Amino acid sequence: MRKTKAESQKTRQHLLNAALEVFHKQGVTRATLQETAQEAGVTRGALYWHFKNKEDLFKALFEQVFQDCHLSLDEPLAEIDDAWVYLRQQLIHVFSNLSEYEWHRKFFNVVNMKCEHTPHNQTITALAEKYHQFFLARISQIVHLCHKQGKLPENIDLELAIIYLESSFVGVMRLAAFQPERFDLLSTAERTIDASMETLQTSAFLLKK
Repeated sequence: MRKTKAESQKTRQHLLNAALEVFHKQGVTRATLQETAQEAGVTRGALYWHFKNKEDLFKALFEQVFQDCHLSLDEPLAEIDDAWVYLRQQLIHVFSNLSEYEWHRKFFNVVNMKCEHTPHNQTITALAEKYHQFFLARISQIVHLCHKQGKLPENIDLELAIIYLESSFVGVMRLAAFQPERFDLLSTAERTIDASMETLQTSAFLLKK
């Protein structure tokens, strides 16, 4: 019997959940499609119906995370009335998902700790870098819009401001991956983001020389 679209989507999500579990347990390099199929309780043929290879699975996991976090380069910036408020919402939303959903925490744990940089893993590490750059590009767009809307000093060094903001964001995320019991993720992230954004508006070291 031919599966309905809803059934097919449910199976696909089940396979993604299984792949995340295998990546989390084994690390990306050691994980195999056979283990993913076994974790999902399906045949390898059923897995190949939805995903071509391990890289395809990893890409789909990234796409779901970005979709959940409402991160898209396609969203028209012209429709954002207050880019400063929007920037904070975007950053906080990522940490909110990490704090609330185990699925997201496991995924970022995989990306930060179990995505080994080996010759056999170059396609996947390149994919991780691609999505990191995608996120940075989105943040860069919003920071430039903040500047255009007068939310930042006119003579701010935008490139340095973006690097500073990214460093704060990525730093908290990686600390949470390596030392999850050290602090409350969401409250610490909110305070760090607020402090970083205040620095962008007030600190002289971010102004052009």
